[in-house]
Amino acid sequence: MNEIFVGIDLGTTNTLACYMRRGRPNFIRFAGSGEMLPSVLYVDAEKNIFVGEKAKKRGVIDPLNVIRSSKTYMADFEKTWNVGGKNFTPTQVAAEILSEVKRQIIKKLHCDDETKISAVITVPAYFTANQKDETKKAGVDAGFNVLQIITEPMAAAVAVVHELGLDEKIFVVDLGGGTFDISVLQADQKNHTYRALDIDGDRKLGGDDFDALIYEYFIELIQRDTKLDLSEQEISGLDYNEYFSMTGRVREAAEDAKIALSEQETYTADLMNLFTYRGKTYDFTVDLAREKFNEICQPLYNKVTSRINKFIANSDKFKLDEIGTVILAGGSCHIPKVKSDVENIFGKRTDTQLDLGTLVAVGACFVAQTFSGVKTEIEQSESVEQSENLELSETKTAQIEQAAPAETEKFEDIISHSLGVEVLAPDGFSRVLSKIIFKGDVYPCEKTKLYTTTMDNQTTIPIYIYEAGSDCENIADIDAHEFYGDLLLEIDDNEPAGVPVINVTFSYDKSGTLEVTARDEKSGVNKTATITKGIRD
Repeated sequence: MNEIFVGIDLGTTNTLACYMRRGRPNFIRFAGSGEMLPSVLYVDAEKNIFVGEKAKKRGVIDPLNVIRSSKTYMADFEKTWNVGGKNFTPTQVAAEILSEVKRQIIKKLHCDDETKISAVITVPAYFTANQKDETKKAGVDAGFNVLQIITEPMAAAVAVVHELGLDEKIFVVDLGGGTFDISVLQADQKNHTYRALDIDGDRKLGGDDFDALIYEYFIELIQRDTKLDLSEQEISGLDYNEYFSMTGRVREAAEDAKIALSEQETYTADLMNLFTYRGKTYDFTVDLAREKFNEICQPLYNKVTSRINKFIANSDKFKLDEIGTVILAGGSCHIPKVKSDVENIFGKRTDTQLDLGTLVAVGACFVAQTFSGVKTEIEQSESVEQSENLELSETKTAQIEQAAPAETEKFEDIISHSLGVEVLAPDGFSRVLSKIIFKGDVYPCEKTKLYTTTMDNQTTIPIYIYEAGSDCENIADIDAHEFYGDLLLEIDDNEPAGVPVINVTFSYDKSGTLEVTARDEKSGVNKTATITKGIRD
């Protein structure tokens, strides 16, 4: 059976797919949008699903039946959309986008029914384990053989090292449509190793936020001109279709302004026949200068620079003067002030030899290609951690780690958020996070901690799994962290509190998928869970 290897950058705004041809990366091209498929889904009145440029265009005039930026909500198990009479979760939207990617791969590369399409799919470095899980699930649901989930900064670094031959510490600033990652990686070209040293980010900061600020500015100008309140359709005085057509067109103009002002000093928004006003059609025309754009977006620039400065100041994994090259990745890094602000922090020019918008997909393609011959594995961390206690109670702790085999080309990526279980604190009342796998650990890895019970004759032991919340690594209170899922261990023996010894093992694979095993040492009862995810009861 034939097998095709592709790298996929599943983006908040656009999705790219890259494959190797004659030793060089090539992109799948999509109808109407070239190599970038808009990550947009639309459902019409007949419940037909459209993805990509067609969906984006239809959504401009019918924004209530379009889904954009669904990646922002990945692994939010409460989030659903109802468009065109159909319900979608974020994972289902991602699966529809990836299904369109697969259809185009089959079409462009003339695949037959027996062809196996294997993919490396990228995610933001600051994605949680649940978000990685759901991304992988979307790929599988779309019909891909998902080889690996790899982080976007790692993919960008791989692309740069392959293309430019770097052998140094690389600082990657990745500002995409909806996420912001900053990472430091060590490239060792001689040993074909890419090693992540430290990582930080904001899962809800990206180009969409720039679009939103410009949209609000345009709406404010229209309201000032017409004296209409356009905050809601019901109070605007406009009919349903007219109102939502107007908001859709203004949002599109805001995005166009951001893109245009990355290349030129002034952009003219010229929206004719926007809606009916006082018996006449209302036309909206405004010139937006780059200087005004920067003034409006200054709060976002401040978020970017403060996050980078804080990361540099707090990290013990690198020093500023050790950075050899600064790489910009993600479409939003085309914004000139983002580039200049980053260069001011480092006191050096950022590398611009490669296309910022395609770096991640190219790197994923290189990683995918390693599977066509010699497999690429993420190396195992050698660190050994100490233990704590469970909802049960603290006992002596074992930490177990298994080495991964060395390969020709190695990718040592690190965990972005610590993972552990809810335990009872020593005060006997508070619930806290007991970490088993720590932020910064290299994966894949496997670690075990030992716990015991807090009640006499306990035969049912619920194990609640949590991932450390963003910027909450040093907070013990369980409410500061994100519920990942749970499993239930049942044991036969009735023992006093503190007697049973329960092993809880976390296995974290090369794609960031977590498997949890609980074992009662005395009875040998062992449960490897398909973790129940969603909202904790």
